[in-house]
Amino acid sequence: MLFADTLVVIGLATASLGTIQEADGVVERTFWLRNDGTTAVTLRQGYTSCGCTTIRFDKDAEVRPGDSTAVVLSFNPRGKGGEFEEVGTVVYGEQRKRATMSMVGTCVTSEETLLRQFPYRVTDELRISADRLDLGRMRVGETKERGIVVLHRDEDNRQERIPVTFSVDKNQPKGLQHIKYPVKSTVRGKTVSFSIMIDVYIL
Repeated sequence: MLFADTLVVIGLATASLGTIQEADGVVERTFWLRNDGTTAVTLRQGYTSCGCTTIRFDKDAEVRPGDSTAVVLSFNPRGKGGEFEEVGTVVYGEQRKRATMSMVGTCVTSEETLLRQFPYRVTDELRISADRLDLGRMRVGETKERGIVVLHRDEDNRQERIPVTFSVDKNQPKGLQHIKYPVKSTVRGKTVSFSIMIDVYIL
C-alpha cells in the first residue's frame, strides 16, 4: 500500500562513522530520501539533536513520486569525546511528517579537550571529571546517585564511570554539609583510593 506522501531513506538510515579524531574536524555524510508515495511533497524544514550537528537540503524543494533528494548531516567533534549519536530530521508535506537519519561513532579527543573534560588530577595515571558534587536538598531516608568519570591515562585514555551514592540517615546533622566521599579505581591491577567532596543541605 502506497501512502499519498511518504519519504523514505534509501539504504541505511544510520551511518556508522567508526572512530574519528577530534583534530580532523567536521565529518559529513550524505543521505538520500526517495518519495515512495503517490503525490509530490515539499521539504519544509530541518533540525538536529545537537548544536554540534547541522543539516543541509533544498528547502522548499518539491520531490515528485519516484524522485530522490539529498540530505547532508555534518558533525563538528570539537570539544566532544566518547561515543556519540547525532540525529537529523526533515519535516515535509502538508501533514508535516518527519524523516530521520543519524550518525554514530566514537570521537577521540585532543589533549586540550581531555584536560578540560578531566580537570582534576588524582595520580599521573588518573584524572577525574569532578572533585565535588552538589546533591542539593535531601531529607532523612532519601538516597541520590550521581557519578564521576575517571580517565585512565595509562590505558589509552579509557573512561570509567564510577557511581556515587549518598543516603541521609537520622544521625547526620541538619543544614549545609560538606562530606568526604571515598572512591576507588584500579590502576595496573592495584586499587587506588581517593575522595571527592559532597555538598548537601540536609532538611
